[in-house]
Amino acid sequence: MVYQEVKRVLRLQASLAGLAVVVSLLLSGGNVAVAVSAVLGGLAVLGPALIYARIAYAKRHVPPAALIKAHFLAEAVKFCLTVLTSAAVLASFKDLSVAGFLGGFIAATSGYGFGLLIKN
Repeated sequence: MVYQEVKRVLRLQASLAGLAVVVSLLLSGGNVAVAVSAVLGGLAVLGPALIYARIAYAKRHVPPAALIKAHFLAEAVKFCLTVLTSAAVLASFKDLSVAGFLGGFIAATSGYGFGLLIKN
């Protein structure tokens, strides 16, 4: 089970990634390749973040050492998946806009920091 606070942060990340897609579409003059690149950048963050939440919060009533171990494992998996996903996108899509990809990636990543600062 994923806690409400985690869901809130994930929703914020998704919202910011969506905003990055809209902004990239507007700034590029309607270039779909740039918007798709922003979507892929956001997904490169959101997918691993969802998996992090599933791994880290799978156990609820266990000793603190087990919780810390779960978070370290979840972070290692998230890091590896983020790197692999980003590399796969950069290698696979020839019409990729690096600016669009990084815009979506940074927007989704910033959702984590903003989620810690914003309380409901």
